Amino acid sequence: MMATTHTLGENFPVTPVSKEKDIMAATGPKKKSTGADDGFQKMFIEPSLKQLSEGLEDVMKQMDEYSNGQKLEDIIQQLEKIIVQGDEQTSTEFPRPPLMQHLDRTAHLAMLGQSIIAYLSILDSNHVRRLTTRIISDTTLWLSRLFRFDDSSAYYHMDDREGLVRVCRLALNSKYDKFNSDGFNALYAKPPILYISAASRPGLGQFVCAQLGLPLSSLCTVPCNTMFGSQHTMDIASLERLIKDDIASSKTPLLVVANVGTPMAGHTDNLGRLRSICDENELWLHVNGHNLATLSLSTVPSSVLAAKRVNSMTLHPGTWLGLPGSPAVSLAAGLMSSQPQERLCALPIWLGVQSLGYNGIVNRLTHAASLSQHLSQRLNSLGAINLTDKKEAPKKELKLEGSLKDMFIQTIQVFAQTDTVSPVVVFKFDDAREGLGKEFAAYSEGNTEVDGEEEDSNRLPKDLLNSFNKWLGAELNRRVAKVSLELVEGEQEGVCLKFSPMQSAPYHGTTSEDIDHLIEELKEVLNDLDYTIKQRSTFKSLVEDRENLIYIEDASHAGLGAVQFIPDYLKKEDSEAGRKELISVNSDIIQRLEIVLESMSEIIRKGIEEAVKELEKENENKLMEEGVLRQIPLMSAFVNWWSPPPKEAVIKGRTLNLSSGNLLPC
Repeated sequence: MMATTHTLGENFPVTPVSKEKDIMAATGPKKKSTGADDGFQKMFIEPSLKQLSEGLEDVMKQMDEYSNGQKLEDIIQQLEKIIVQGDEQTSTEFPRPPLMQHLDRTAHLAMLGQSIIAYLSILDSNHVRRLTTRIISDTTLWLSRLFRFDDSSAYYHMDDREGLVRVCRLALNSKYDKFNSDGFNALYAKPPILYISAASRPGLGQFVCAQLGLPLSSLCTVPCNTMFGSQHTMDIASLERLIKDDIASSKTPLLVVANVGTPMAGHTDNLGRLRSICDENELWLHVNGHNLATLSLSTVPSSVLAAKRVNSMTLHPGTWLGLPGSPAVSLAAGLMSSQPQERLCALPIWLGVQSLGYNGIVNRLTHAASLSQHLSQRLNSLGAINLTDKKEAPKKELKLEGSLKDMFIQTIQVFAQTDTVSPVVVFKFDDAREGLGKEFAAYSEGNTEVDGEEEDSNRLPKDLLNSFNKWLGAELNRRVAKVSLELVEGEQEGVCLKFSPMQSAPYHGTTSEDIDHLIEELKEVLNDLDYTIKQRSTFKSLVEDRENLIYIEDASHAGLGAVQFIPDYLKKEDSEAGRKELISVNSDIIQRLEIVLESMSEIIRKGIEEAVKELEKENENKLMEEGVLRQIPLMSAFVNWWSPPPKEAVIKGRTLNLSSGNLLPC
């Protein structure tokens, strides 16, 4: 018997069910192709060629129609159409609702700076050079003092990885005396080694090596902690061993790249220990990460304050301050650019910093940091578990409401680092508290039994849990568009939701009220998730009791599960024609069910409206029957004592019959 599958409503996201309705999906194995080459040709090559041909036809048609140029209105309209089409064609794995970005006066000024750059590029080169020197000197002075990194030069770059490439060139020149004259011949005897944390941005080390012309053997990935400390920070002991091994192998340890806010969880490496190791072995220490923004605050976490002693750092002031089109900035002694066009890109930051002023910058960054703290506190207030990753950290009291089994089914885990105030919050929905590694269940020891059963027996498969978290993120982004949540995934943690207000708050206008709104919506969504998970076994049993239905485990479906109908006459059919017939039968069922769901939702909507009208009418009748005096506080008690209300003056509820659509009294 051959099984083929379909998903109900595959043109829109399938969501977990609520107590008011259940959604049935039919999915399953993909149909096998008669030949791998033919399948690849039909699936990828032919559609791509067709799309390319249609695109060329459109371009040629436009060239013929507008050979003499187009009107400005037509060009703007065409651009708007392209933007809308591009938004529709984006991946729906983690959809975001359409939202006009929040742009304040400073953001508009930074955008104006882009136009000014284009104008300045056509001026006399000597004049531009003098102008850019003034802009660069002012901006570099402001940023170095604002982020506590004095006596440094700046390199402004649109690709935030380019700063590290320039820093590596600077380190090579300082380490190899003949690098300027001999080039890479100077590196042959003792090749340089770059040490980058495994928690860093994926592909960062490979990009740097490619830009510098270094072999990948010059890249050393330092693992993260496995025994002590955060599992998202660099393992210091491993780094020391790697450096000693490289020195013994006649290699030259050159540079260490540390994180002050890892891309996933916002954790900070132990900069104090890294500084000591680099000093002992004469290594360059470079840091990067959004936690560097907290250097501008009046109170800086000690783990971040240690960044003042590094050799170089890469900042993202445009992202933190909401300045569109602004470059990243790398600060280091002796680091600069001699190209006027590269130096001109600092203009949006120069304009934005003056528009905000010192107090405005600090207030904006403080606001972003407070949003993350507010969200973390509200998540904990849900009965969530704020898991720490430091064994020496003080234990926190766990307040559990309801039975332990209920808590296993409805848990939000917050991944935090105890020694720093991180402007990043990463959390996820989980159906249990164990099984994610020591960092994410530091308080538990051994196996926990619930109702005589081991906890692991109650856990969902990791892939299915990932699907639920993907749906959770999409649903929260749809409901609360002003709080931007990003989808991230870790090897142990799986799919998580990340809130980084340093990156998103300036463009979304996020406030503390929006965080409160998010929490209220999260409570409602958790009820749907809880109910869906509880009903999965019921749904499976109902399907398996039917002779012609097959229940299919589909971890990519965040819902009750998947089901397939197989008619009796196709049970023993294994031909191509039989598979096509099975697809046709299930497709027809899906279409009919969609019609049923649409009509049912309309019946429910009309029933609710009718019930509300009848209840309002009965309430008015009750008010007239009892009298106005009974509705006044204090006076009502006297009136009720003097003249008790009739027992029949009680508002009755209503029951909606989904089969007939009739509204009946309870």
